[in-house]
Amino acid sequence: MVPRVVVHNEMSLDARMDGLDVDMGRFYALAGTWREDCTLVGSETVLSAMPDIGRVEPADAPGGDGPAGQQTGEASSAAPLLAVVDSRGRLPGLARLREQPYWRDVVTLCSESTPQAHLDRLKTDGVECILAGATRVDLRRALESLADRHRVRLVRVDAGGSLVGALLREGLVDEVSVVVEPRLVGGNSHRWLVIAPDAEPGDVVELSLREIERFDDGALWLRYDVAGR
Repeated sequence: MVPRVVVHNEMSLDARMDGLDVDMGRFYALAGTWREDCTLVGSETVLSAMPDIGRVEPADAPGGDGPAGQQTGEASSAAPLLAVVDSRGRLPGLARLREQPYWRDVVTLCSESTPQAHLDRLKTDGVECILAGATRVDLRRALESLADRHRVRLVRVDAGGSLVGALLREGLVDEVSVVVEPRLVGGNSHRWLVIAPDAEPGDVVELSLREIERFDDGALWLRYDVAGR
């Protein structure tokens, strides 16, 4: 069974995800609407927020005094699981995310092309790895594994446009939730709500409006169901 998947993000009116003035308290209060079983993120999102996760610190070397599978945070058993898509093995310090109180544990989603040294590193640190797919993560299989192994029934995606685009392309998204800020950013960066460079005209995803809420600062919270889901 594939869990229900909700994309929740914030963007400018021209669908840019940089140059924003995000009210983080409001954003995550709204995110709590779904009480997700699992938060799904991509490696790029993790690296943007915590660049040190992409490095191996001396204390974290195998046999050292690093996490080695110990969960030091104080997250309750009701907190969501964190699942990180990292087929290229970009996050050798992933176990350190267990120090954060937001998730009950961390799982990484890799593929058969993930470097063996990285897989060995995850095993040493006691980080569960789900292998799904040959050259890249098979998102459908990975989500099914999360459902089977961890009873995940609802996933909230907290990621950039590439992962969102891949999920939409595979027909895995059930709901899209967006806070739209009253601003136009412009420019030509890669930070868009959805990135799908290989999309064709027939790949357009139809949405059905579920709810609109307006805030005092002029921002709008839009919730859409994906048509046919």
